[in-house]
Amino acid sequence: MTSVGKLAKQFGLSRTTLLYYDRIGLLKPAGRSTSGYRLYSDAEVNRLRAICSYRRAGLTLAQIGRLLERPDLPDEGILSERLEQLDQEIGALRIQQRAILGILENLGSTKSLSTIDKEDWVGILRSCGLSDEDMMRWHMQFEHDAPDAHHAFLLWLGIPQDEAIEIRARSKRKK
Repeated sequence: MTSVGKLAKQFGLSRTTLLYYDRIGLLKPAGRSTSGYRLYSDAEVNRLRAICSYRRAGLTLAQIGRLLERPDLPDEGILSERLEQLDQEIGALRIQQRAILGILENLGSTKSLSTIDKEDWVGILRSCGLSDEDMMRWHMQFEHDAPDAHHAFLLWLGIPQDEAIEIRARSKRKK
């Protein structure tokens, strides 16, 4: 059995955080010492490990609670929703990144700042000998094998959301 202080230290959390998790029912101690201190068994340690993993993924405590209620049937909807949120956040950050690069470029200060964009990617594919038809086959295969990753990649290239959706739609129609 592990004390609240040792458990907090083990996971790099504050004692207050663990007490809060107890108060909201997310992590209950297995018992108490003769002095009344909270004690945690291996099961609670593993539960806290899962909680920390989900927190690193950006899930809310309410979402984590729902996932932990049914550990044998994880709710992929919660995880998929978080992944979609991250895709949107990354797309928004890419737009900000490109805006900053544009400003720096206008100031004549691009030094080693660079990122790959749609034009660069198409240029790389063309230099490898791929035709427009080859690139469409590439998109079709990517869309077929990993549609979410395909969408995320298009956004990563700085392609606007509506254009990325159109590219994906064309990839599906060409099958």
